[in-house]
Amino acid sequence: MNEKNALLCLDLGNTTCRGGIWSDNKIQQQRSIQTRDFLIAAQEWIDVWDHKSKIGYCSVVPDAEKSLNSVLASKSYEKPFCLNATTQSLLPITYPFPREIGADRIANSYTVYKRYPLPAIVIDLGTATTFDVVSKKGGYLGGVIVPGPQGMLDYLSNRTALLPQLSLNHNDPTIKAIGKSTELAMLSGIRHGYVPMLEGVLRSLSQELVNNGESIASVVQTGGEAKNFSMECAILDPSLTLEGLALAYFDQQSLNYK
Repeated sequence: MNEKNALLCLDLGNTTCRGGIWSDNKIQQQRSIQTRDFLIAAQEWIDVWDHKSKIGYCSVVPDAEKSLNSVLASKSYEKPFCLNATTQSLLPITYPFPREIGADRIANSYTVYKRYPLPAIVIDLGTATTFDVVSKKGGYLGGVIVPGPQGMLDYLSNRTALLPQLSLNHNDPTIKAIGKSTELAMLSGIRHGYVPMLEGVLRSLSQELVNNGESIASVVQTGGEAKNFSMECAILDPSLTLEGLALAYFDQQSLNYK
């Protein structure tokens, strides 16, 4: 590992916190922890990595970011790089409210802007599922937010009197369309309905780009649920967010040294 250019990248998400070491132009030593566990064991989790003198992170959970900064304040780390719409300057943003863009969405879009054919659409499947549209000229244009697969199941349980609380089970990919119980009917809705929903949103985004004189060159899926709801037209890139953190960090370092 090239320690001089190594960076610990952390993605602090609503359900899961993920991390990895960027070295030799790729993410290595990837690990994850439930966000609720990170809040009480951030120090132990960070100490696992071999190299952590330089840290870059993005966060959509203020409490997780507070836990991270509490740990860093007690150690002799360099000041961490917090990626968001205002701390980077090489990804153009034509979205009218840049401060509203989730930091993970900025990281995803940064990687796509630098490494994929454009225009591109990023689909990040997690607690929420986000679509982000990135063009060569306009950079980050905007996108779509829908509930994640588990979030849809949670909604059914929370908003109805009799439907049970269920967790996604990917051990049985053969769930039939006709559910023979309440539980199976709910799981069928996610198993057989979620990808068609993604495809419908993608078609609408594609058509809007066509109306503006552009056609999609890349569709990239990432996030914890991406492998379970993969689309034939998409490239699966599980390290997209962490890679975007690293690319933005080193790009900003280069600009600061000029």
